[in-house]
Amino acid sequence: MRRLVLDSAHTAACLGLVVLSAVSGSAWSAEEVAAPSDWLTRDTLTGDWGGGRTWLLEHGVKVEPRLSQFYQGINAGDGDDGYDYGGKADVRGKADRARLGFWDGLSMVVHVEYNFGTSANGRGGVMIPVNTALYTPGMDGADAFDISSFYFIQAFGNKASVAFGKINMIDMVAGKPFMGGAGIDSFWNHTFTATPTGTVPPYLLGVLASVPTDAATYRLWVYDLHSYTNRSVFDDPFAGGVSIRGQVDFNVTIGGLPGHQGFSAFYSSQGGADLETLGDTIIPSPTPGTPGIKESRYYVAYSFDQYLHEAGGGSGEGYGLFGQVAVSDGNPNGLRWSMFLGVGGAGLFPGRSKDRWGAGYYYDGFSQSLKDALADIQTIRDEAGIEVFYDFVLTPWCDVGVDLQVIRPGLGESTAVIPGLRAVIRL
Repeated sequence: MRRLVLDSAHTAACLGLVVLSAVSGSAWSAEEVAAPSDWLTRDTLTGDWGGGRTWLLEHGVKVEPRLSQFYQGINAGDGDDGYDYGGKADVRGKADRARLGFWDGLSMVVHVEYNFGTSANGRGGVMIPVNTALYTPGMDGADAFDISSFYFIQAFGNKASVAFGKINMIDMVAGKPFMGGAGIDSFWNHTFTATPTGTVPPYLLGVLASVPTDAATYRLWVYDLHSYTNRSVFDDPFAGGVSIRGQVDFNVTIGGLPGHQGFSAFYSSQGGADLETLGDTIIPSPTPGTPGIKESRYYVAYSFDQYLHEAGGGSGEGYGLFGQVAVSDGNPNGLRWSMFLGVGGAGLFPGRSKDRWGAGYYYDGFSQSLKDALADIQTIRDEAGIEVFYDFVLTPWCDVGVDLQVIRPGLGESTAVIPGLRAVIRL
């Protein structure tokens, strides 16, 4: 705990000043320093940057720097016990290009991320990342920094829109009810933030279209299946084919409370290693074989979210259920089927309407072809786990959270118990 306090204070001070200087180019104004009550109640730690933030907004530019820190480790399970300290400093910006002299409806999104320290991902034989924020863009060397999003959005009236470019898909689902949050504002485990499917990379290159109506929202994605994490968009885009994903989310009201039920389907002409032939390539031999290629893949899923209580009045307070069941081809996709179910929301206790909380269970069934291919060197079993978290909102710009994950790992024999602490500062 002493390490957490010392490292958190030092890192927050140093990186906060670096990010602030880079983005705003100005120090706090005298009025901001002299107003402690405003300092505790405003939305961001660094305030208006001496009027700089307001000036940017008036010109159609919104900049959101943030510092997130984690202290997470393993109390029980395979491998050594111990804790890791790591963090993410990121800046997300959105510019209304119409207000900058371009045509109506055009905007641009840029997200820059820098990870530092170490993470608990992969410990205890757990296959699904237990810390989404530190999973991408990585932790070591050049993998610690990336421009995870650089894309344009063209809106057509108040309804349809098309996004195109390099897109951080973890951000795109961060606003899902009761889950999402990119590992910073809600659950930590990748299952509940941006569910691993083997069909959507964390950062992708493509075109995403969305058409909302009163009854449902329709989405169509056309993209390169290969991940663009730490990769240039000019590095042989779509060299292996094209992936297409369609989705429809119906607006559902039960007992006067809002919710959604949706279906998604994916097909790709981009091949992958044929898992049936993978074993021949990893058996020690002077003349190892070459895996075959499976030319296509598919994935289908049903998902839902439903409020059980909503305070109304724009408070954001409420809670509800969410879940998903999905099936894939199982070859070349190593994840044959998966499911998760959870409950979450904001305002669990009286007087704490902004606090966020959640609990979820997941089960991932890995492909039998994958299990058989690696049977001689590694036993793979289906992975299942639970996660419970609670975030205390201390000020509008700072919250501190606790998290506990208990997982039967896919690559380990012993149940992994993984607690953690999280501190998020919106600069």
